[in-house]
Amino acid sequence: MPEVTGATHEVGVDQIFFSTTDARGVIRHSNNVFVEMSRYSRQQLSGAPHNIIRHPEMPGGAFKAMWDTLQAGSPFAAYVRNLAADGSEYTVFATVTPLSDGGYLSVRTRPMRDDLFETARAIYRDARAVEDAAIEAGDNRREASVKGLGRIAELLTAAGLSSYEDFQNAALPAEVARREEMSEGIPRRPGATGDLAEMLSSVSAITDGLDSWMAGQGELAELSASLKATGASLTQTLADPRLTAATIATLDRGDTRVKPLADMLDLWTQMQGIVSPLVNRLVKTLAQLDLNGARTRFRIALARLHATITALFTVELIDGVGETQHSAESIPDLIESLTAGLEEMERAAQAHRALSAQAVATIGEASRMMLIPNQLLMLWTGSLAAKDPHLPATAAGLSAAASGVVETVRGRLAELDALAASCQRLDIAAGASDLRGHLAALTRAAASAAPSSPSRRPVP
Repeated sequence: MPEVTGATHEVGVDQIFFSTTDARGVIRHSNNVFVEMSRYSRQQLSGAPHNIIRHPEMPGGAFKAMWDTLQAGSPFAAYVRNLAADGSEYTVFATVTPLSDGGYLSVRTRPMRDDLFETARAIYRDARAVEDAAIEAGDNRREASVKGLGRIAELLTAAGLSSYEDFQNAALPAEVARREEMSEGIPRRPGATGDLAEMLSSVSAITDGLDSWMAGQGELAELSASLKATGASLTQTLADPRLTAATIATLDRGDTRVKPLADMLDLWTQMQGIVSPLVNRLVKTLAQLDLNGARTRFRIALARLHATITALFTVELIDGVGETQHSAESIPDLIESLTAGLEEMERAAQAHRALSAQAVATIGEASRMMLIPNQLLMLWTGSLAAKDPHLPATAAGLSAAASGVVETVRGRLAELDALAASCQRLDIAAGASDLRGHLAALTRAAASAAPSSPSRRPVP
């Protein structure tokens, strides 16, 4: 490992790293940016373990999180500090995607969101300190990395995130969006002809289609946040501590002014036992809906990165610059990842429709359950007993509490119903067939343009 010098070098906005490895993490392909920024030659990188650029101060827990995610078949994203061959360092936002042959595809960019980057750096410092202490206490590095990952999870929980996946689902779309705001965009080559021109046109159309899909996801994210907030408010309302069986039992049922209220509250507690499980089920459905949306936004952002690097490799082939053989040999892996990403997005769209329908049905069931308490409440509030200025203080307090709770529950259910209906109507997969068409055109053109090479993986 090179000696750390403390020198740093900055990654440009349009400098996008690319590499693929086999199942053991041995580098198969690398692009010019990776060669330049790592300070290793392409020959040194080819066949070397990818951790040749690992910075010694990175916590092992971060890499354990990566391998746990990849071995589960899912892509991974994280901020990573790397060490170049000359001892200088650079930081990237890295994505790693499993390939069908057991290998991995990585695209890395300059960190663009300082807030998220600083959060990650602070968590890494803390986790690394935990790992160093564990090693001093006699743990091996594998055992220390487990403790480091545990500390990362604790710190994310303290930041309001339930898992590392929550963090990466938020970070990748934010990073890609900011990078694209600052980038010069996908290069255009209007003079290109033949298969390479078709490839560049198709991948540009894919990027445009992903734009439309992400726009729908933005609207869904807002609806999902409102649904979760309203669902949480409903749960709190149903658990109002003033309306417990113990407080209701203190009412004097021998008082003819109080007995109708006590009867109504008895029914409320019974209905609460029926409505609360429905609401709990609804809250779980809304959480699944929110997670499904976050995973979809992650996949769209990842596809945008893969489409961008595909376009850059195609431009290299059109211009005939750089290591064009490596560019050509890398495109099939990118097409495979784009295809897998689109399939995941389509599955997520199906899950969205099912979860939205489930939420609407549960809200309707809970609303119907609330009809009887609402009707009894209206009868009570319209009665002379409820308006009696001499109603005992305990009864008057419970009457006001019951009125507030039932009215709030009814209002929250109406809000949820409207939000869920909007969510159900939203077609988040609009244009999916067009994307498939552009991807098919890219695949055909890439296969036709491919040079004959026995080392090349076939275009799927």
